[in-house]
Amino acid sequence: MKPRQLRTIGYSVEGRPIELWSDPAGPNGTLIIGGIHGDEPGSINLVREFAPPASHPVALLPLANPDGFVRASRYNARGVDINRNAGFNWRADSEEPPGHAPWSEPETRALQEFILNWRPAKIIALHWALGEIDADGVQSTTLAEAMWNAMSKTERMPYRLRVTEVGSGQQIYAECPGSLGRWAGYGLIYPDDSQPAMITLELPYDASIPRGESLPDDHVDVVLAHWARDPHSYLATVRGPVFKMLKAACELKLK
Repeated sequence: MKPRQLRTIGYSVEGRPIELWSDPAGPNGTLIIGGIHGDEPGSINLVREFAPPASHPVALLPLANPDGFVRASRYNARGVDINRNAGFNWRADSEEPPGHAPWSEPETRALQEFILNWRPAKIIALHWALGEIDADGVQSTTLAEAMWNAMSKTERMPYRLRVTEVGSGQQIYAECPGSLGRWAGYGLIYPDDSQPAMITLELPYDASIPRGESLPDDHVDVVLAHWARDPHSYLATVRGPVFKMLKAACELKLK
């Protein structure tokens, strides 16, 4: 396999490049995305640091929202949440600002175009800090379970596994209209009638605390405070299990 190449797939509102490292096109490729929200730097660092296993087509996009990162903001330079701007179940009245129309933002259009051209079989987007492996669509269950099983029992402690129940139809959460996960997991169908497996991997707010059914109201503040105090310590607590999950995802061959 040829070495991975750095390429620019588009530009932000303010003209910053959106860059990824990718293999040549190949079957069963895996796309791993960080920095969809610019104020989630842990996701950016982990995608940058991850070394995919050899002989598996992988594309790494560490920073999908470069303008938001410069501002330490969830939103892009126009104040749009690009994770509410995709064209499936988009809503103008979304709780988070969705843009004036689906795919209105250059950042989301760059992602859309790359995905439609490269056609990854597996897409994983990193966020914080819900502590979840969140699978969109029944076709994503096998991938979610492979990532879950890659961790030890102790490593699973700060996470929970969420999958779409077979026969339940589309599991669309009202709070996430227009998200990349909903589009890729439910709305995206390739020309061969296949759908990618789509995972939103939410980093834990505190890797030492078991993940319950609910989170404290200040869970985002907790992870932000930890990051501001000692980002290296935060990364050290989550890096090992995250890399195990990403490695398992890259190596999984879907039918």
